[in-house]
Amino acid sequence: MLEKLVGHAPKGSDAALFGMRELAKLLVEKRPWKAAQLAREVLCHVDDAELWRTLGVALSMLGHYRAAARAYRHALGHDPRCPIATHNLGHLLDVGLGQPARGLHYLAIALSAAPEDIEIRASYAHALCGVGRRADALALIGDRLPGGRAEALALVERWSSR
Repeated sequence: MLEKLVGHAPKGSDAALFGMRELAKLLVEKRPWKAAQLAREVLCHVDDAELWRTLGVALSMLGHYRAAARAYRHALGHDPRCPIATHNLGHLLDVGLGQPARGLHYLAIALSAAPEDIEIRASYAHALCGVGRRADALALIGDRLPGGRAEALALVERWSSR
């Protein structure tokens, strides 16, 4: 339905931009290239945090980590404490770009905005291991994982050995 809307609406119209925006969000995981194309086109007309985040995800999935980091920074320009954008940027800096120390800053912001989110906790713990802070990583996830402290210890060991 959205593809029909985009195909029939006048180029650059509100209807076309709406359709492309929503289509980009739907396609980002299965067709990241198409999602990135759509997001970029809409971003030429509208500066939108959610669309910058969508572009960041698409670019990350395509392996364009530096461009993805720029997209997340644009999203953070709208909402500097957004837990989604800060988490994704922090994790990208840690894992994608091999810069765990830089990622910690963003992951700390994400964790303060969403302290119960286990994915953010795990990403933060991973970055902590990357800078040699194993005890802090274990304390952060030790009692939060389904397998308890034993699972947390195994993860910290694995992350620290890389």
